[in-house]
Amino acid sequence: MTATAPEQIKACVFDMGKVLIHFCHDRMLRQMAVVCDCEPEQLRQLLFDSGVLLEYERGLHTEEQIHQLIEQTLGKSVDRAALEFASADIFDQFDEMLPVIESLKNQQMPLVLLSNTSRVHFESIRDRFPILTLFDHYVLSYEVRTLKPDPGIYEHAVSLAGQPAPNCFFTDDIAVNVEGARHVGLQAVQFKNPSQLINELRSRGVMV
Repeated sequence: MTATAPEQIKACVFDMGKVLIHFCHDRMLRQMAVVCDCEPEQLRQLLFDSGVLLEYERGLHTEEQIHQLIEQTLGKSVDRAALEFASADIFDQFDEMLPVIESLKNQQMPLVLLSNTSRVHFESIRDRFPILTLFDHYVLSYEVRTLKPDPGIYEHAVSLAGQPAPNCFFTDDIAVNVEGARHVGLQAVQFKNPSQLINELRSRGVMV
């Protein structure tokens, strides 16, 4: 039996962290711990182990509320501006991905950024790295109040892409997020490196 060929790709949806932008949560915790004069493990337990960070990225907490939580838990005053800077000074652009996105843009391929992120992190990345300016639309978890791999966040991205889900290509470094996209109907692959991504696109008729 001959396999059915995939639908033509007419829009591309990209994850941000560890696909377009490098980051390190351990670095974030170390830097925040310096500002807070505490151990990084205390912040890991407070933000990660508790699930508070995911709630924040879902838009359920404001920056002020996170700041207050940290102060109350540690029992001390913490400089909020310094804390936010420490939390966001953890990113580097994945330079090898810039020509890939530029090529897609030059082909007038609709480009959608889909990210589980926070306002502080997204605004820091947007202000520092030109790759984000190439995207037509942003779907940010803290704005839409849902996270990958919830189906609704992919459906929102597909709507902005202006194409049916089977005509949309998606890549993410996290396997469960790729599976979530496939369940909604997107052609999704787990990101490993730029060369692998280019091969995946070319195998679907997108020349980059």
